[in-house]
Order: sequence, then structure tokens, then C-alpha cells
Amino acid sequence: MTSPESESILAYAADLTREDVTTLETFLNTQLGRVYEVVGETGETSFAMQSLLILVSDSAGFLHGLLRLEQPDSWQRAAIVREWQRLRSTAHPFNHCEGFNYDRWWNQVQHYDATDERAESERIIRLADETVLDEGSAPTE
Repeated sequence: MTSPESESILAYAADLTREDVTTLETFLNTQLGRVYEVVGETGETSFAMQSLLILVSDSAGFLHGLLRLEQPDSWQRAAIVREWQRLRSTAHPFNHCEGFNYDRWWNQVQHYDATDERAESERIIRLADETVLDEGSAPTE
């Protein structure tokens, strides 16, 4: 199930395409590559940059694999949201750079689809109701 909004606005992880992941990964590699050139190839900062580039690649690769699934399980749906958010939040500090796609990358994606969003809302309401009932039945002194 995809969001009813325009295709350019990303509301749910179910709306993600492999092209979205590739484009975001490429953007990140470009920006991190620029920083890496300034940092140089020696020292701890260089090692940290190399590690960050590896994490971006691993996260994008995992996300590509998850997006190939036609009917992802609940843990896979959660992983899709998490990995997209990980890449998106890594790119966010570079939002002033050419190539940053505000429509697709700016908004935080919190749910896989509308069904997951409704289920989460219902779960929160149930927990709130249970808490109120538990507090109401507590003995008073």
C-alpha cells in the first residue's frame, strides 16, 4: 500500500524504490567523498570516514535486499524503515548541497505503510486505556 500523496513525496517506507536507495547512496558517497578528500588518507579521522562510507554501503545493500521482497515480514518492514532512516539521517546534514532531494528525503518515514501506522496508533490507544484502567483500580489510602 502506498501513500495517497504525490509520488514525489515519501510518506511510507512502502513507497521506497530501489532507485531511491541508489540515488541517496550516491548522494552520500559524493558528499562523504568530498569530506574524505579534505580529511586526507591518514589519521583517525580518515579511519572514521572510511568506516562511515562502509556503513552507508552496507545499509544501502541491506535495504536493496529488503526491497526485493514482495511480502516482507513485520521485522523486515521495521528494518526497511530503520535502514532508510539511517541513510536519510546521515544525508540530512548535507541538505544544503546540490543533489539533495527535499521531497523524497526531508520527511522522516516512521511507518512501512498506512496499515502499520494505524496498527501503531491502535496499540498506543490500547496501552493508554489499559494504563487508565490500571490507575483507576489501584487502592487509595
